[in-house]
Amino acid sequence: MRTLRGGDKPKNAEEEFPDVCSMPRGCYEPWGIFRKPLPKGMTVSECLRQFQTGGLRRKPDGNPFEDVIESERTPRKERMLANHPSLKPQSFLRQLVYASLPLGEGILLDPFMGSGSTIAAAEAVGYSALGIEKNPDYYHLSLTSIPALSALDVKENQMSLQLP
Repeated sequence: MRTLRGGDKPKNAEEEFPDVCSMPRGCYEPWGIFRKPLPKGMTVSECLRQFQTGGLRRKPDGNPFEDVIESERTPRKERMLANHPSLKPQSFLRQLVYASLPLGEGILLDPFMGSGSTIAAAEAVGYSALGIEKNPDYYHLSLTSIPALSALDVKENQMSLQLP
């Protein structure tokens, strides 16, 4: 995600140095993907066979899931469907969700569901998902935002993931 400021041109020299930025543009928002350590002596392939987890699902084109995911700002149409302060774009979330179940099997858990955008992404890619939300206002918002967000047609040029 491009969430941090940066990339400004040199002050009072924008025309003289049009291709120079005075500082790098932050192109990331830290995310963590957590899993329990593999049991002692177990290989990733054994973990995949026994628990259907242990890695990240490759993209449908066969390329590995990347550690940097390009994303745009959350589109206005998505914000209109789910007015939540930290709403992420479906094009971004669908990539994360798709990669989260390496064999495409299992249930995705979102313990801090908010408006349900991650659950909507799971539904859009054909996964089962369970969300938990403590805030009653966000929970009630999720009842309408999940079906609306999951039904969105996310354009291919917005999302590098092309689902089968």
